[in-house]
Amino acid sequence: MLLLSVFVWRAVPLAYEAKMAATERHEIDDEFKWNTAALFATDEAWEKELTALTAETAVLKDHEGTLAKSSDALADYLELRDKLLQRVEILGIYASLRSDEDTRVAKYKDMDTRAGKLRTKFAELTAWEDPELAAIPADKLRAFLKQNERLASYEFSIENSIRLRKYTLSPREEELLAMSSTALGAPADIAGMLRNADFKWPSIEDEDGNLVQLTSGRFEKFRRSKEARVRRDAYNAALGAYGEVSNTLAAALAGAVEGYVFRARARGYESSLHASLARNNIPESVYRNLIQAVGDNIAPVHRYVALRKKALGLHQMHYVDLYPSIAANPPGGTPYAEGRKMVLDAVEVLGEEYVNDLNAGLDAGWVDVYENAGKRSGAYSHGTKGTMPYILMNYGDNINGVFTLAHEVGHSMHSLRTSEHQEYVNCDYSTFVAEVASTGIEALLQFRLDRESEGAGRDEQIYLLDRFIQDMMGTMIRQTMFAEFEVGIHEMAERGETLTPEAMGEFYSGLVSKYYGPAMIVAPETAYTWARIPHFFYNFYVFQYATSYAASFAIAEKIDKGEPGAVDAFLDLLNEGGSDYPIEQMKRAGVDMTTPAPIEAAMQMMGDAVARLEKLLEAS
Repeated sequence: MLLLSVFVWRAVPLAYEAKMAATERHEIDDEFKWNTAALFATDEAWEKELTALTAETAVLKDHEGTLAKSSDALADYLELRDKLLQRVEILGIYASLRSDEDTRVAKYKDMDTRAGKLRTKFAELTAWEDPELAAIPADKLRAFLKQNERLASYEFSIENSIRLRKYTLSPREEELLAMSSTALGAPADIAGMLRNADFKWPSIEDEDGNLVQLTSGRFEKFRRSKEARVRRDAYNAALGAYGEVSNTLAAALAGAVEGYVFRARARGYESSLHASLARNNIPESVYRNLIQAVGDNIAPVHRYVALRKKALGLHQMHYVDLYPSIAANPPGGTPYAEGRKMVLDAVEVLGEEYVNDLNAGLDAGWVDVYENAGKRSGAYSHGTKGTMPYILMNYGDNINGVFTLAHEVGHSMHSLRTSEHQEYVNCDYSTFVAEVASTGIEALLQFRLDRESEGAGRDEQIYLLDRFIQDMMGTMIRQTMFAEFEVGIHEMAERGETLTPEAMGEFYSGLVSKYYGPAMIVAPETAYTWARIPHFFYNFYVFQYATSYAASFAIAEKIDKGEPGAVDAFLDLLNEGGSDYPIEQMKRAGVDMTTPAPIEAAMQMMGDAVARLEKLLEAS
């Protein structure tokens, strides 16, 4: 039985005040902030649009009972719905971006909340739609599609609705589920506010003995410190702080999971996993194959952990020791301007149009670059048809920041190309494909850096190869472990078990031992890691990082080698948006994710990389 305890880290006198407090947003130059004025010039303009949409969306209810009358009646409704929904989405994007700039600002949190309520109201006003479509015979709907060119862009969504109609409820039941969305989303909101706005980051002494307050960005920096004392102090301090609020975060996560279980059962799905995957017609075997294939081929991971322990000269290998480079003299920092150029250079292989569009977007204010006090942690891309594909970053001047930028750039270029080639209804592409678009750019960057390092010194080669393996550990291995944890806690809830901090901590620590092997000490603080991960609130999101990693490297390797048609196949994937099922889109791009072969190939790639690193270290 794992014992959860209060952690002790390097103590500092209470009389000290933390130095290097987080930067305030007003201290950052505007050139490094995203251009939200392109959405709404002022907050007052946003308020006017909210008022207008609140009135205009009411007419959607007037179309109830008309969809079966004629193909024109159906087209009239769908076009109106999408025109209004696009505006609702843009309203929400502005509020969300402004709120994420500084989650402590009540004004923008309130705007974000009101935008969310409008989305909920929109769902209530259209709750009758799916039941009404489900009542129309499939043959009649298909006849409408043939009769009316205005419905051409809706063919896939209508066919998908026919496929899913057995999970569609009555109009009143659909309305009730729509009304519940804000309440069911509250656990994730609570956890997000705790982590981003109210979380009390502790302070530690850095390598020079300076007292420094941790932030999300500084935690990432310090856990990569070459000094074991510093990285372990940072890790223990941060996880200790999460441990102090683990009861709250466990209750929030349990509430979110119960919400997904409730919605799945309400619609008649076999499980919450089934409900999540069915929307995009992804077989459950894809999820299970990932966990099985990684588990069956885990030996290179265990070898790497043991190799890292030896290379760092550690008596004990802790989880936090996965993060520092094992290179004796790793390269220095990578400022944002340099990182931006590295990404642009990496995508040259995709053609002039891709490069020019990306460069213009970065100049136009897509990216909010640097961390500031209260800013949402992590990174994301967010936009819709008719807006910039905005990018939130918390850029650290290092190679990891460059790869994060490459990842989010991939998402944003996916959004841009989809918007240019698809109607609004088909712009909502699946995460399964989205992560291929983003990780594919990371892969191209990795291949370019590999080539450039061939003539470099041994230490730089060690650094880049180790960074590549670390990236695979973070994206392929860790996310698969997350996927096993996530499905596990959902199955616990479905069995009626309580998701306590102790139960989740014990389960998580057991998975760490399984995935990382006997060379790693699984210390008590590791049990609180789940509390840091917002993705567990996202309903089976994380597994797609791992599947997409395998797929994207397979695709990027073809591009890098100059295989005929590879670039066009990748760009076509971006252009397709959400106009087909993701498994079929991936097959056209050259990867069949219904088999374990892509996962096995990725694990073999990792094994080869570990073998290369072993040889470099032996010769150094």
